[in-house]
Amino acid sequence: MRNLNACVLLIVLGVQAFCFAQTEISLNGQWEIIFDETNEGRSAAWHKDSIFQKHPDKQKIQVPSSWELIKQDYEGVGFYRHEFQVPADWKDKVIRMHFGAVNYLSEFWLNDEVVGFHEGGFAPFEFRVDELLKFGEKNVLNVRVVGPILLSDKEVDGVKPLETPQWRGGISGGIWQEVQLMATDAVYVDDVFIEPRIGENTAIFHVELDHTAIKGVSAELEIRITSATDSADTVVNTSEKWELHPGKNKKDFVLKIPDAEYWSPANPHLYKAEVRVIVNGKVSDAWSERFGMRELTLKNKDFYLNGKRIYIKATFFEGLYPNGIAYPDSEEMARTEIRLAKEAGFNMIRPWRHPPTPMWLDLADEMGVLVVGSPALECMQLPLSTPYLSKRVENEVTQTILRDRNRASIVQWELFNELHRPVLKQLMRPMAMVTRTLDPTRLILDESGGWAFGANMYLPNEYEPTQFNDIHNYPGPFIDKDKYDGYLSIGLTEEEKKAKGYKGKTPGRNVVPGLMSFVSELGYGSLPDLTVNNPKFEKDGNSLTPAYRYHKRLAEEQEALLIESGFKKLYPNMQQFYLDQQSIHGAANKRMIEAVRSNPEVDGYCIHALAAGDWILGAGLIDLWRNPKSYAYEATKAANQPQLLSIRAEPRNVYAEKGLTLSVNGINELGSVNGNLELKISSSSGEVVYSKEKVAEYKSGVSSLFDTKINTSNWEGSYRVTAKMTAPDGTILNENFTEFDVFSTRALQVPKTKIAVLDVSNTLSSFLKISGIKTINFSKSMDISVPVLVTATVPTSNSDKKRFSDLEAFVQKGGTVVYVEGTKEDSDGSNPLFPFSVNAHSAVGLWTCIPHMVHEHPIFKGLPSNGMMRNIYENVWPMTTLRDLKGNENTKVETLVGTVAFDWFSKEHKMNYSGPGASWWGSDMAIVPSRKGRYLISQLRLVENLGKDPIADKILFNMITYLVKN
Repeated sequence: MRNLNACVLLIVLGVQAFCFAQTEISLNGQWEIIFDETNEGRSAAWHKDSIFQKHPDKQKIQVPSSWELIKQDYEGVGFYRHEFQVPADWKDKVIRMHFGAVNYLSEFWLNDEVVGFHEGGFAPFEFRVDELLKFGEKNVLNVRVVGPILLSDKEVDGVKPLETPQWRGGISGGIWQEVQLMATDAVYVDDVFIEPRIGENTAIFHVELDHTAIKGVSAELEIRITSATDSADTVVNTSEKWELHPGKNKKDFVLKIPDAEYWSPANPHLYKAEVRVIVNGKVSDAWSERFGMRELTLKNKDFYLNGKRIYIKATFFEGLYPNGIAYPDSEEMARTEIRLAKEAGFNMIRPWRHPPTPMWLDLADEMGVLVVGSPALECMQLPLSTPYLSKRVENEVTQTILRDRNRASIVQWELFNELHRPVLKQLMRPMAMVTRTLDPTRLILDESGGWAFGANMYLPNEYEPTQFNDIHNYPGPFIDKDKYDGYLSIGLTEEEKKAKGYKGKTPGRNVVPGLMSFVSELGYGSLPDLTVNNPKFEKDGNSLTPAYRYHKRLAEEQEALLIESGFKKLYPNMQQFYLDQQSIHGAANKRMIEAVRSNPEVDGYCIHALAAGDWILGAGLIDLWRNPKSYAYEATKAANQPQLLSIRAEPRNVYAEKGLTLSVNGINELGSVNGNLELKISSSSGEVVYSKEKVAEYKSGVSSLFDTKINTSNWEGSYRVTAKMTAPDGTILNENFTEFDVFSTRALQVPKTKIAVLDVSNTLSSFLKISGIKTINFSKSMDISVPVLVTATVPTSNSDKKRFSDLEAFVQKGGTVVYVEGTKEDSDGSNPLFPFSVNAHSAVGLWTCIPHMVHEHPIFKGLPSNGMMRNIYENVWPMTTLRDLKGNENTKVETLVGTVAFDWFSKEHKMNYSGPGASWWGSDMAIVPSRKGRYLISQLRLVENLGKDPIADKILFNMITYLVKN
């Protein structure tokens, strides 16, 4: 940070006089640009001012800004021009031109003289230019920029598509951060790295001066530390003589901070450091920066901030803006998103694969949120492998750390993410060592997700890593028993999991029992409210930007597909369609967090995401205009509270005669307290059918507060469990709820009819027999009035193939065939069983919402319908849907359950830099007429849950009853 000092003397008998001690001039503002689409400008010398000015296609552009704000999705070359003046009294100064970031390759000329070249799109750089300037008159700067190539097939200056380190969300080409001129005398401050050491309450100033003259000189270095909010409040003031030789001079200064106040999210106390270089009694240069006294480290398998244990509650942050693309639309917008993150209970933000702008980090420092520092390395098979990749990676790592290593908010560096390729795996250790050399003060995570070898965390001042479980997991919309238990099993051995009865799969890759664990990606998704967002884009947006276009496109596509699929009748109001998704999103996030926080072996999580866009549009808790997304935001906020009750009613869907187990875990990040636990179970009519109160110790950490078996033999219908913990003074410490449904024998009435089966996998017949349903084996000569239930999706023998051929003939005569086990996703979209076209497609959702909608129909009698599937369907919801389902001769398909969604990954392997993929819809359960007969195809996971979940039983019973009667 440089100081701009100016003094103005005026009003002497009506005459204005000015004296300047100016050390900076901003070159931000309106520049000119020519877009060189055919890359002819270099050979045509467009960098020469006289030629540039004659060009007919020059236009105005604001600097800083991404050039796609004035030319849609532009990739290639741009020539910039800017006029400015330099004060005459700068003539004997050392003058440097500083660029905050120019994306990606840039060449510079000043007054038609060459200045230099830079590669890299996200970090600052500068050139010395005093010999090239004209003082007291006009100067002209010309810049040639080769932007990143992402979407097109161009090759410019040897750079091909997707070969350079980039951030998704937009192209962000051109001069997209600030530009300044800086003037000093012969000695200037080249770098200051402030190393806080809270153990000794000292700050080590690693100072580097550049002495540009040809002879040595004696200088005095002054360092002053004040409160960042009160420059008159001097904390430390010291000075020291320094004999400087020409060139770079480095020296360390250790300053004791009396009564040091530590920076934290709860108390973001900042100091301001001022460094002055005095030569011959005159200030040659002055430098200032804010910093904080703090340290985040690991100890005893926990995070510790400033010597106190801290549970990390982070949120992933794409850093995409509606108009600025990669640059905040305004300081207020940036302030709003950080405020909303803190209000939602997050204490850390994980920016995604590019360093945030300095303005954003200023706010993070001031407002108090931990930040993960990350270079611009997508790494998910991007950038593409070239011989230049390693050097480009090292450049991004180095420049990012040098720019931001004095930031109080940045407490950890994250180098890579989900590595696939040997060249990047091999770089993990070298880049960790580069990082450690440049910054001994922070944690270093070598690879988020631990895909390569398992993650390693380097503690402050350590060169040897600590093995660490860093877990990415996107479980979908519903957290059933196995998924909940999977989160509880993190850190446990197989023997320990077996002893606790956990059958769910432990999430993550290369997860090792007994290690400290952190779930660094977790969450579900939902569309923003496009009925609110899109009018805002129309009013205040820029139609050239990707976000404007894909928000508009998605709204049109989603509504059109609701109409095409027949589900628009459920959602005549599109706003309700978006709000229902957000409700599912919030419920999923809340349950995931409750499960993760119930495991004492896990020390934090990162919810994906705060504000999202592009290919992770659905993940955001707030939309691009920084509006909270209804229940998605509120439910996540509720689960983030420092004190939490996690209630488990198992099973979620209860056979009345079997009962359920009710348990409550207490999660407490604060001090232990004796409290009163109150439990109630209420029916859908509001009747309290069970209540319990007990005095319980709300221990710090994780503890079991309640566990009992509940007799449900006389219950039927939907129930809600509420739990409330109250302090002795009556203060409510936390309250929470969960829901379950009870099914009596009457509700699961077995159809008294006969059906046929073709049970190749032998998974259905035993349940039908136990249930008392009469069955016969399918034969082509049987009565066409008897429906056939089919479980297999792929014939395994020639005899099977013959039987499936007979099935088709049976349908053509007027029979009904039911595929109850569904089909899996196929790479070629084919299925050998169906005599019609179909494309099986994953429908889990991950960080986007894939809502599964249910029409009211006899098959769902007694079950929720006319809307999206909720938690009652947590075991049977379809993980695969059928796209492009058509009957023979284009007969009309009746879809009973279906989904409307969109692709998040680009099919061209470009990671959707242009926004989310195309929308689509699929059938989860459909009736397909075929000649005289029909098929009923279900993707619901019924067979595997029969006898285990009454929902599966009821749907199957309803299905049989309906098919026999109709």
